[in-house]
Amino acid sequence: MFIKCHNFKNCTTIVIATLSLFCSSYSDAQQKPKLFQDGDRVCFVGNSITNNGEFHNFISLFYATRFPNQRLTFFNCGISGDVASGMLQRMDDDILSHHPTKIALMVGMNDVKPSLYTENNRNAQGDKLKNDALNLYHEKTEELLQIFKKNNLEVIIQKPTIYDQNAKTKEVNYYGTNDALHKAGDHMALMSKKYNTRLVDYWTIMNRINNELQAKDSTSTITSKDRVHPASPGHFVMAYQFLSTLEPSKYVAKIVIGKNLNKSKAQSINCSITDLKHDNGQLTFRCLENSLPFPVTDAAQPALAWVPFINDLDQELLQADVAGNGKFELSIDGIIVGIYTADELRNGINLAQNQKTPQYQQAVKVMGIVQRIRAAQARLRNIKLVEYGHLNDAPANMSIDQIDAYLKKRLEEKFKGSDFHERNFSSYIKNKPQQASIEQEIENLQDSVYAENHPKEHNYMIKAVK
Repeated sequence: MFIKCHNFKNCTTIVIATLSLFCSSYSDAQQKPKLFQDGDRVCFVGNSITNNGEFHNFISLFYATRFPNQRLTFFNCGISGDVASGMLQRMDDDILSHHPTKIALMVGMNDVKPSLYTENNRNAQGDKLKNDALNLYHEKTEELLQIFKKNNLEVIIQKPTIYDQNAKTKEVNYYGTNDALHKAGDHMALMSKKYNTRLVDYWTIMNRINNELQAKDSTSTITSKDRVHPASPGHFVMAYQFLSTLEPSKYVAKIVIGKNLNKSKAQSINCSITDLKHDNGQLTFRCLENSLPFPVTDAAQPALAWVPFINDLDQELLQADVAGNGKFELSIDGIIVGIYTADELRNGINLAQNQKTPQYQQAVKVMGIVQRIRAAQARLRNIKLVEYGHLNDAPANMSIDQIDAYLKKRLEEKFKGSDFHERNFSSYIKNKPQQASIEQEIENLQDSVYAENHPKEHNYMIKAVK
């Protein structure tokens, strides 16, 4: 678009203003901070889905592999069966005690009280009870947000996940719970605007995927058989939604190899290329990528067909201007990782899920450490679950043997035959005396993550296959 200007002074002013606006917009885009900063301490606060820990374990692994120089500490602050009022009660001891810089909050599944959604409650009295539950949820979630803001904590609100009320299974179905969770999510979206927080919508994407699965098989579900708790693929979808919404980072690296080293460097992304040589149809170079690929667990693999994780968040692209046609062998550090056509190499191949590469194998080691952190955190969450849920009214200063006797009596009187409670009580007796050592183990494992996750320089060779 051209602007006709008959006054030089005015025209100059317009040009300067326009350039200033352009530069300001560019500057803003460049300076926009990442979601998490180096040194951030992030508490994931929630109920049993957060307590499970898998989705934020995936998120933790993503940051450890994608931003290896940005040290983050993630805390599992989920408790099975918890509601907003319960989170208020454990605020000081179990959340703020971690000295967080950011809070990722997800609450609602238990607050809407699925047990109210039965045939017997489909009447005026039942409707009142359901509305009362939602109103209490509104009140208590706002109290949570007020406390977080008072403590100058940046908050990420996560809408509740779905309750699968449509799967054709024999599991008891509290039909209407998912609609209540939708309302809960709408409320949290309003709270996000009111308190200026970031927002992640799990409900919409999970509900869509669930409907698509059930259009093909009415017994399929993105949750587990209990209609509530996502299985591993569901947790992976949650991680995808979190990352793609708040901090999309497409490239592990984009390695562009042409005839000229400087041009190759200029076109590449998030990597450093050296020693580029073309010799009798053989192409060699060294490359240091700034990130590692994301290794997807076997259990989560089905989710790759549901969300474009690889396309959106896991591109380790190698694009090479090879000479001639035919097929070419790619090796990294002397390991043959694949055979590709000339067109495939010129268009670009994604190495991110190639399990033969040394980068992927290094990422798998990081994943193993992150998974061990999740397992150790689960032991700590077992301690908190029992203490907040079953030892609040117990006599103070009991020995571990006295606590064991107290819990056995409680099991016999209130939870007889409950494998869930028997398992948790037994685990508590085992874990509680080791609490300090478990906490230290987690700190050591976190150190191990950032010792193992730094990318290494690798030697590449591409040669024609005879």
